[in-house]
Amino acid sequence: MPTAFMIVLLLFGLFFLASGHAARPRKYRITTPAEPVGTARPIMKRTEERPVQQLPPEPIQPSTEPVKPPTELTKIKGIGPKRLAQLNALQITSVEDLIRFSPEDLADKLKVPGKTTAKWIEQAKDLLRQPSS
Repeated sequence: MPTAFMIVLLLFGLFFLASGHAARPRKYRITTPAEPVGTARPIMKRTEERPVQQLPPEPIQPSTEPVKPPTELTKIKGIGPKRLAQLNALQITSVEDLIRFSPEDLADKLKVPGKTTAKWIEQAKDLLRQPSS
């Protein structure tokens, strides 16, 4: 009986040894293909740089309407210097730019609640309705 146990134990040991040897990572040698001898790359010739011709500037037509300066975003409650920097990164520099966004889209981009952005847009619309002094 002890000899049968020893034989079974030896067979299991050989089996696990062989399976571990087969599962080891292989080392492969990576070779790069050699470039054929007769295929040299053509040498590119540098062309002369020509100066770019600039067109004369068109005359600016004066506007008959008075230019209204954009309303500042800091007049809206809840928009401070940090939030102003975030809005400027989104190309929102004035109240007029702010009302072009939807509250949901603005909330997603700024990672703030949608109620907050909806309040900002309402305040921006109120500021635009007020007559300028």
